[in-house]
Amino acid sequence: MKFPSIGVIVVGMFAIFVLALVAIGPPTERPAPRTVAEHSPPPPPSSVSAGGFTLVSSSIDMPIDDQQYPDGPNADIINASCTSCHSASMAMTQPALAPDQWKGIVTKMRDVYKAPVAEKDMPAIVSYLSAMPGQQPASAVKGSSRKQAPESSGATG
Repeated sequence: MKFPSIGVIVVGMFAIFVLALVAIGPPTERPAPRTVAEHSPPPPPSSVSAGGFTLVSSSIDMPIDDQQYPDGPNADIINASCTSCHSASMAMTQPALAPDQWKGIVTKMRDVYKAPVAEKDMPAIVSYLSAMPGQQPASAVKGSSRKQAPESSGATG
């Protein structure tokens, strides 16, 4: 059996390509894509069943957290340094931490997670975080029953 020459193969592939284009038709003859209403209900959750198990896919709407740190001394530094990686509520919902614990967390964010924190800005950030409402450890608040948070190595920052 004799194999076809390269020229015959190229001509055959070109013919198949032309036939495919003719079958598809010109772009102007294709139907326009369906438009979806801006406030249309979401599609129903998809599911897959096999072997007695059903997996259902659903979606949730996450809240928008664009909260900034409250105004105060060094608020501009902390908003520029910390909110580039996470929301302000991440730090504002931490338990009461001592300044040295905040320093450990800020150092970890800079050294381990490569946060854009300049060495000269660290004292200002620690001072701001320590002065936030609810951040005075129980030992500093007279008559408080709040427990102090564990060491900074376990905090998530």
